Amino acid sequence: MKFNRLHAWTDDVKEAERLQEKHAPLVSIKPEKTSFRLVGGVDVAYSKKDNTAFCTVVVMKVPEMELLEKVRAQAEITFPFVPGLFYFREGPVISKALSRLKFVPDVFIFDGHGIDHPRGIGMASHMGVMLEMPTIGCAKKVLVGKVDPLGNEVGDTAAIYLGNVEVGRAIRSRENVKPLYVAPGHKIDVETAVKTVIDLLRGYRLPEPLRLAHIMVNKQRRNYDMNLPGGVGPSRGRQRDDDDEDDRE
Repeated sequence: MKFNRLHAWTDDVKEAERLQEKHAPLVSIKPEKTSFRLVGGVDVAYSKKDNTAFCTVVVMKVPEMELLEKVRAQAEITFPFVPGLFYFREGPVISKALSRLKFVPDVFIFDGHGIDHPRGIGMASHMGVMLEMPTIGCAKKVLVGKVDPLGNEVGDTAAIYLGNVEVGRAIRSRENVKPLYVAPGHKIDVETAVKTVIDLLRGYRLPEPLRLAHIMVNKQRRNYDMNLPGGVGPSRGRQRDDDDEDDRE
């Protein structure tokens, strides 16, 4: 698949902020569709040995939950760790993986934020603008805003407000487990983003396309780390990994 607006990458924080401000007005929360046949899940993991990042993208047909395609990529991380600017830290490896897709989904779900962002353009929103297609942010932590009280039953939701504007919702995806924070990325509204994620839950904390991408990218990262000098070899067995906690909760 191709990017329609992809700009040159930068390692400069001020330039990254300028690019966010430039592209933020292009973010739209007006949905073009309210249901999706093909859904993409995108997740990134980092080596625990060096500056390598990994991305896995899966495409699934719903409601059958059939896995149609999976692609992987790896790249060196050069952008600093700055909250709110993860698009520039992870974007290059994500773009590399996305460029390898043969199936073009109707919507992407990113492990990151959408309009629930200080400049209104988190990872999912910025990628949506670059791709000119619907995207959803599905994060594990709140970045900005105030969250209303949330019930403990699966499917319970609570609004996330930035000022007086609803920018997303917390979702209880599994009882007694920390919620997800779902927000529109681009070309989608809050209601459609939330419904899409809830419809993709299959008993785990993460919606299924994102869960599979999460599992696969961490396997990719572990295999890489094991083959580096001083890595954990197969003879020592599989190690408990904090990155797997979402599938254990």
